[in-house]
Amino acid sequence: MTIINKSNLHQLSTKAQNSLLKNMLRLPTAAKQRIAGEPIVIDGQTFDLSLQVMLQLFGPPPNHLPSVTEARATIEAQSPVLSQTPLDDIIKDEFPLTMSDGETIRLRRYRHRNAPRDNQPALVFYHGGGYVGGSLNSHDLVCQHLANGGECTVIAVDYRLAPEYPYPTPVNDGLTAYRYIASHADKFGIDANRLAVGGDSAGGNLAAVVAQQTKNDMHPPKLQLLWVPWVDMSGEHESYELFATGFLLEQAQMRWYTHHYLGDTDKVDTTDPMVSPIYGDLQGVAPAVVMVAGFDPLRDEGIEYANKLTAAGVDTTLKVYDSMPHLFMLYAGEIDAAKVAFEDAVQALKRL
Repeated sequence: MTIINKSNLHQLSTKAQNSLLKNMLRLPTAAKQRIAGEPIVIDGQTFDLSLQVMLQLFGPPPNHLPSVTEARATIEAQSPVLSQTPLDDIIKDEFPLTMSDGETIRLRRYRHRNAPRDNQPALVFYHGGGYVGGSLNSHDLVCQHLANGGECTVIAVDYRLAPEYPYPTPVNDGLTAYRYIASHADKFGIDANRLAVGGDSAGGNLAAVVAQQTKNDMHPPKLQLLWVPWVDMSGEHESYELFATGFLLEQAQMRWYTHHYLGDTDKVDTTDPMVSPIYGDLQGVAPAVVMVAGFDPLRDEGIEYANKLTAAGVDTTLKVYDSMPHLFMLYAGEIDAAKVAFEDAVQALKRL
């Protein structure tokens, strides 16, 4: 009998590892419990059994800090593994957008082949990846299923990344893209009065910033869909210590992302709302759905942001998926709790 352990698993090809992982996740509960060992309980929360199996078999070493190239490659390789399947009925096309410095980014539009050609509600989507990684492709399946389930057009923004383009370039790209989309609604076949902004992690940061900065525009967002948002770069909340290692996103990695995005933090005001939207003027911003993972260094700041939105009079729904780790939106193809969360997101979009 072959003994399954991390050392021989990592000798397999990526394709073989992914196939094995999916088969493991579909085992009966009792079998998964034998592989996973004792349940992981922290702060009254129990970690998802299937994901505990994944970490037991494939988890990275604690405090592993990759190179920028390695981080980007890992995000691209891992993003689709537990995500949903491609949808033949979703049509994709791309639009170039020239920035004020003369460089060009891409906007990728997703819409159902049977959707009306005009006046569709739309989600402007910003991918996660710590402002260092992620891309249109890493979140392609997510956007397909948001467009399909949410019955809307999704326009994903390929904003530029640090360290080549540190703050404030990514934020400026995100703002420019939103305002361009809103002012060219006819070009995209959308209704400028039914726009949402959304994203995960760093993309949630960007969506929150855009919602604040455009609240007095002619066509402000009508909804914020903030998935595990990174909203405070000024310090570390208690959840950074509680989930410092072992749950896919680690404290040391967050510090690494912050360093690459902000550069010399002594020269950046980390309480500037363009950096940390938790310090912004929240009155009058769009209604928000804030989706937080229980086993995530960013858990506490996400909850605090939702509470601050509520205190400012913003119609806010806070959902805490207490068994989930960071970026669980990418697991909605295989993990039951992630499927529930994804359905919550598309139901919010249907109300646009």
